[in-house]
Amino acid sequence: MEKKEKVTLTTSEQILEKSAKGATFLMMGQFFTKLVTFFLNSLLVRFLSPRIFGIIAFLEFILGTILFFSREAIRLSTLRIKENTSDSSISVSNEKTIVLQTAVNFAHIPIWIGIPLSIVLITWQYTNVNAYFISLPHFQLSIFLIWISIIIELLSEPFFVVNQFMLNYGLRSRFEGIAVTMGCVINFTVVYAFEKKWYSLDTDDLEVSKEGIAILAFSLGKLAHSITLLLCYSYHYMREFAPKNMFKLRLTKISIPGSKQQSYYFQTDILEHFKKVYFQMCFKHLLTEGDKLIINSLCTVEEQGIYSLLSNYGSLVTRMVFAPIEEALRLFLARLLSNTRNSKNLRLSMEVLVNLTRFYLYLSLLIIIFGPVNSSFLLQFIIGLKWSTVTVMDTIRVYCFYLPFLSINGIFEAFFQSVASGDQILRFSYLMMFFSGVFLLNCWIFIEYLDLSVSGLIISNIINMSLRISYCGWFIHKFYKELYNESSFLINFQNLIAVMFTGLCISGLNWWFIGYVKTFKQLFLNIAFASALLILILYKERNAIKQFLSKEKTTESKQV
Repeated sequence: MEKKEKVTLTTSEQILEKSAKGATFLMMGQFFTKLVTFFLNSLLVRFLSPRIFGIIAFLEFILGTILFFSREAIRLSTLRIKENTSDSSISVSNEKTIVLQTAVNFAHIPIWIGIPLSIVLITWQYTNVNAYFISLPHFQLSIFLIWISIIIELLSEPFFVVNQFMLNYGLRSRFEGIAVTMGCVINFTVVYAFEKKWYSLDTDDLEVSKEGIAILAFSLGKLAHSITLLLCYSYHYMREFAPKNMFKLRLTKISIPGSKQQSYYFQTDILEHFKKVYFQMCFKHLLTEGDKLIINSLCTVEEQGIYSLLSNYGSLVTRMVFAPIEEALRLFLARLLSNTRNSKNLRLSMEVLVNLTRFYLYLSLLIIIFGPVNSSFLLQFIIGLKWSTVTVMDTIRVYCFYLPFLSINGIFEAFFQSVASGDQILRFSYLMMFFSGVFLLNCWIFIEYLDLSVSGLIISNIINMSLRISYCGWFIHKFYKELYNESSFLINFQNLIAVMFTGLCISGLNWWFIGYVKTFKQLFLNIAFASALLILILYKERNAIKQFLSKEKTTESKQV
């Protein structure tokens, strides 16, 4: 019975099924957490100014950067740990223990990287931050709390890596949902309590007090998030893993009889892959988050707050739909191809990518056609009159054109990182150094020279994403050609041409008769246009949908 479980877990169909369910879990978790943060931020934005949103966005960038550099490469690398060993004398339970202990050992690396990195980066940024913010009440305490929250969150990394390797998406979504909700509630409660004068600070300047409390509330929220996450994972470990003695949390030497590497802490091939991936992930993060570095250098604090607002509200679709799918795709590909890179698994990986790309292109078309004309009308009801300036409304329209590039780049790079060898990833890292230079040059041209402010930054990001998509698209084209002996995987998108032509016609009519939406009647007309285009998409892709549904029924019948 135990042996049968081993075979089932490593089949491509099982991994695909768990990944498909995982994407659903992640989307549901993202939807819940973003709904909570969306609601509470919509309330907060009415209390806070663009300037304070700017400094909070800066602090969030520091926190996110430290966590990314500390753990992201390990999260990707541990997915390539192989389940099967060459020694048939090792039992399934011992083999599983070896695999999980290997993952836990690697999960210590983020802690070793994160502690010194956080001290250096936070100290460096603190010495360069505006003197005004340093003088705010509780600012030093807030910075310290952010540092503590980083360390606590990194302590939960061994639990995360194990559950990620076992594809426990539901558990992760549940714990992250609880943690995000707790952090948001604490953040909002502190600000709201101050607004209602439930407590006060020893200062005569009300605006200064409000800004100091807002930063403290943000720090307390992050601390609550980290503590909640660690407690949830610890409770699950004590209940599920500890009684079975499946792995030890401390760094443990692993011994495999008959192996060339008699005993080790870190699997050699995974460690080598981590080194190559880490270098590439550093450049990826600098490019992905480079907009925050640029806006901190070239834009005012008010403009930083505006961009933070737009990236939060403008990318809701990206974070609730695209990001979970991208992550599920990366996990699926890494687990599928880590054990057996045969033609069947490779073809399955390409089939999944093609279907996802087709879905992304259709959704991107809907965003491009209906996003710019409707976004400003919808946004003004969310953010209130304080933020409803011409700059904000014009910029959100430009941001809508950025979202499709952001989403397509996500799945293309997810495929590249999962399929490419270490040397190919290293070459891509060198290329990203060139992309960084192009990005900086474009930022200077559009922001400083042409004075386009936040819109210039968004245009620079679009060019940056286009370069990255082009390279990964070329890699996928080459991979597809070698796998199928066909010219290009773009032949799978023939229906897109008819849909795009219809979409352009609808867009022209919409702009000619309505233009930018200003009333609810015009909004409902846009919804009707979007529904008509969606029906056309479903009709054109009816065969692909039927094929997908038939596979689902086949899978369910096999399980029964």
